[in-house]
Amino acid sequence: MKIKRSEIYAHVKSYEGRQDMTGFLGFIDSPIRDLRVIKLPNDRIRLKYIDQHNNIQRVDVGADEQEEIEFP
Repeated sequence: MKIKRSEIYAHVKSYEGRQDMTGFLGFIDSPIRDLRVIKLPNDRIRLKYIDQHNNIQRVDVGADEQEEIEFP
């Protein structure tokens, strides 16, 4: 699925501080597991996960990044 990096960033930030994570992965159309959200310098976020082929994937996103990427 094509999505802008800034849209992923906004989605992750919208769940910051929440106790109920229901729906957090609802926009992802492929199975992933062991998702970790890592805060990076300069207000960036790294998503690290294992994809459906058992490969470790990393995606760095920021608030102002308009690049469209294939995720996951």
